[in-house]
Amino acid sequence: MSNVRIYLDCAEIDQIKVAVSTGLVDGVATNPNKIAQSGKTYRKVLDEIRSVFDGPIAFQSMGRTTEAVIAHAKEIHAMDPGLAVKVVADSVGLPAIKPLVADGVKTNATLIFNPTQALMAGLAGSPFISPFIGRARMTGSDGIEAIAQMRAMYDAWGIHGTVIIGASIKDVEQVIDVILAGAHAVAVPFEVFTAMMEHPMTERGLEGFIADATGAKSPEIRLRLTATPRQV
Repeated sequence: MSNVRIYLDCAEIDQIKVAVSTGLVDGVATNPNKIAQSGKTYRKVLDEIRSVFDGPIAFQSMGRTTEAVIAHAKEIHAMDPGLAVKVVADSVGLPAIKPLVADGVKTNATLIFNPTQALMAGLAGSPFISPFIGRARMTGSDGIEAIAQMRAMYDAWGIHGTVIIGASIKDVEQVIDVILAGAHAVAVPFEVFTAMMEHPMTERGLEGFIADATGAKSPEIRLRLTATPRQV
């Protein structure tokens, strides 16, 4: 089982740099929408990310036929064998998983909403799957319950080689829910990643500490590291 827990769902290099600098990013996930918004090619985005991050990165393969999906996935793999290649979990993409994995391509079955899509991807041997949470909720479906069902199905059938990555995460609450439902990892956008490290009460508490330590509410903290001996 992979020890990658937190993926940054992002293709913007400035945000990736900030997040990677925390030491808390285990992987970077991209998708065609984010790459299109950046106005860059797969190669350019890959080179930028690799300049600051040497861990797992996911790119999307696309095609209208299984053969086209396989061909595109192999092109992506050829750019960097360390990449995970996303494959849409439908009747076109799912049949591509076994031959790709057999050729050494790490696949990530994506756009999963139905627990049986996850089951089929796991049976095909995909190292990763990405169930979508936020998009499911926008259509009235319970993406959290779906992940719980996926994990229960995997455990029941002994599918232990597939990592469930909760994706399309919209807020911190969904991060918590996804993990408790049984996801092995989460893919979060930059805004959610930063929000995971913050809370208004934490900020208020810090301001109180600063005020108590310095006698004034100022961000400049100068505490004496050695105490002046008390006169007795």
